[in-house]
Amino acid sequence: MSVILLEPPRPEDPNRCEDVVNAPLSACLFTGYIASVLKKHAIEVEIIHAHLYDWSVEQTITHLSKKNISLLCVHTLYLWEKMRDIFTMLSGVKSRNIRTHINLYGYYPTFAYKKILNSFPCVDSVTVGEPEFTTLDLAKHLISKRMTPESPSASVSSLPFSQGRITGLAYRDTDGKVTFYPRSPIEDLDQLPYPYRQDIDLYKKKNIATYIQGSRGCYGHCTFCYLNPFYGRTNQWRGRSAKNIFEEILTLSTEYSLKDFYFSDANFFGPGKSGQERAATLAELILAHDLTIRFGFECRVNDIEEHSLSKLVMAGLTNVFLGLESGDPASLRRFKKHTTVDENKRAIQLLREYGIEPTFGFLMFEPNSTLESIRNNFEFLQEMRIMTTPAVTAHLLYHRQTLFEGTPDYQSMIHQNTNTHAPFTTYEIPYKIKDPKVDIFSEIITTVCRAILSSLPKTFICNETTLSRRSMEPGPLETVNDLLIMFFEKTLSDFEADIIDYSAPTVVKEVSQKLICEIEANVQSLSSSNIK
Repeated sequence: MSVILLEPPRPEDPNRCEDVVNAPLSACLFTGYIASVLKKHAIEVEIIHAHLYDWSVEQTITHLSKKNISLLCVHTLYLWEKMRDIFTMLSGVKSRNIRTHINLYGYYPTFAYKKILNSFPCVDSVTVGEPEFTTLDLAKHLISKRMTPESPSASVSSLPFSQGRITGLAYRDTDGKVTFYPRSPIEDLDQLPYPYRQDIDLYKKKNIATYIQGSRGCYGHCTFCYLNPFYGRTNQWRGRSAKNIFEEILTLSTEYSLKDFYFSDANFFGPGKSGQERAATLAELILAHDLTIRFGFECRVNDIEEHSLSKLVMAGLTNVFLGLESGDPASLRRFKKHTTVDENKRAIQLLREYGIEPTFGFLMFEPNSTLESIRNNFEFLQEMRIMTTPAVTAHLLYHRQTLFEGTPDYQSMIHQNTNTHAPFTTYEIPYKIKDPKVDIFSEIITTVCRAILSSLPKTFICNETTLSRRSMEPGPLETVNDLLIMFFEKTLSDFEADIIDYSAPTVVKEVSQKLICEIEANVQSLSSSNIK
C-alpha cells in the first residue's frame, strides 16, 4: 500500500505573512515521527515536503497526480484565508484518484475536525491529537480492507470503521455523522523511534537547524495557548529522558555531521527541580562526550536558573526564545502566566550575563488592552533594551494576540460574542479591542509596522534577530528604528492626552502616512547603498 506524508505548500498571505504564531508548531516533527513508526511496523511510507521544496499548490498537485496513493496524510497548518487553496488542492487530488484516503493531522485540524469533515468531502478522516499511533492504526485498517476479497472494488477511502473503532481518529460514519473516540497521549516518549529525517542535505543547504523534540506539552496554563488542550489536560508536560535525547543528537552529529540543533519543544524545561536536573544532565552528557554542537530552545522565564543555564551554555546553548508575553502585571494575570514582570527582567539579565541575547514572545495588544497596559509594555521594552532593529521593533510593537480555537481565551470570547463573524471555518475569532481608543491606536501601529516589514529587504527581516548591538546596524536601519520608536511613543502620548480624535474615519491613514513615507525613503537609501 502506498502511504504518503505530505508537508503541503504554505502560500503566503500578504496580510498575514509577518504573523509568527505557527512557529515552532510547524516544526513539531510529527511527520518524521509518523514515518518512523510506520517503518518500524514494515509499512512503506514516503515524505513529500512541498514547503521545503518551494513548490506551489499547482506543482504539488502535478506531482501527487503521478502517484497511485492509498493513504495521503497531510500535516495541516492554519494559513488563514489561504487554507482554501490547500483544500482545493486536496479536492483535486481526490478527483484524480477517488480511492485515495485523505487524512489530516496537526494542531489546526485537531480543533477544527468537525467543521472540516462537514465542509470538505475530499477529507476522509482527521487525526485528533498526537498522530503517530493513530496513523499506524489507520494504515493497518486500510491495508486489511484492501486485502478483503469481499470488497475488492470498494473505495478504500470511504470504507466505514465498523469493525473496531480507531481511537484518535475523527471520520464520517455510514450516516454521514462525524464520529470520534479520543486516544490517550503517549506516556513514555522514549518508546518512540527517532523521527525519520528525509532531505537532510537540503536542510543543510538552506541552513535550517536540525529540530529535536525533547518534550511535549507544558506545565503552564496560559489562556492564549492551545498546546495542552491539543494533548489532553491530563498530560500537561512529558519529557524524553536526557539519555534518550543525547543519543539522538550524538547519532545525528556523528553520522550526518550535524552541529546546529533547535528544540521544537514549547517548553524545553520540565516543571520544578526535576526539570532543572534533567536539563543539567543533558548538558553533562554533551560535555562528557566532548560533543561540539550549538543549540537553542524555548522556555518560560521562571525556568531560567543559573545552575542549569551555566551547564547548558558550556554544552553549546547559544539561542533562547523567552516567553515574556507582557511587561504589564495586569496582562500577565489575565494570561494566567503565573510569572511577574520582575521575573521577566531577571531572566533577560541572567541570559545576557551568559552571553545570550534572547528573542521574545510578546503580546503588545490583546482584547483587554488599555492605554496603561500599552504604556507599561512599551516602557518595559525600552528599559530592557529589546528594540534593537527595525524588524525586531516592528514585530514587538504591533504583535497582537490571536484567538485560535482550542485556547481558553477563544472559548471565553466565543461565549461573549455569539454573533462574531469569523473567517475560514471560525477557527480564529477576529476581535476589536474593548477600549475603542486602544483599538484605533492598535490599527495605526499595525499599519505602520506592517509597512516597515513589507518594505525591508528580506535579508534583514531574516537576519536582524541575530543582531544585538546598534553598532552592527547600517545608518539607514538605525534611522528607521529610531523613527518607529519615536512615532510609537508620540502617538501613545497623544492618545493618552486625547489630542487625537480616534473617532475620525480617516485617522489611521492621516496619522500613519507621513511616517510610512519617511521610513520608505530610508529603506530606499538602504537599498541604494548596495547592502545585501
